[in-house]
Amino acid sequence: MSLCIFHAQADLLTECNAVASHINKSAPQTIDQITTLVTAFCFQEDRTVRLQYRNKLSVPASSISQANLNTIRPQMVTSWCTDPTQRSVLNLIGIQYHYSDNAGRYIGKIDISKTDCR
Repeated sequence: MSLCIFHAQADLLTECNAVASHINKSAPQTIDQITTLVTAFCFQEDRTVRLQYRNKLSVPASSISQANLNTIRPQMVTSWCTDPTQRSVLNLIGIQYHYSDNAGRYIGKIDISKTDCR
């Protein structure tokens, strides 16, 4: 990896962490009847910086699965790809929604990147 790319990724990670810190000021935050945003944080995976939203679902882990999450993914992709503000973020970093139940058991995740936009 060239030094220039490394610095660009480091800058993106720093900026992403600032965004996550801002989001966390209002966390935990109720999103809908069963979803609570617990925290947000950034990490680097390969050459991509990702902003992860950690969500808690107030349902038993056995009542929802990755397959259920996959059914809502198209709506989330459409939102990220068509909203100009969200799209500008997505052009720079990847977005990941991580879901667990009330006991903290992992349910699944949804990844969104600029390559999902058509």
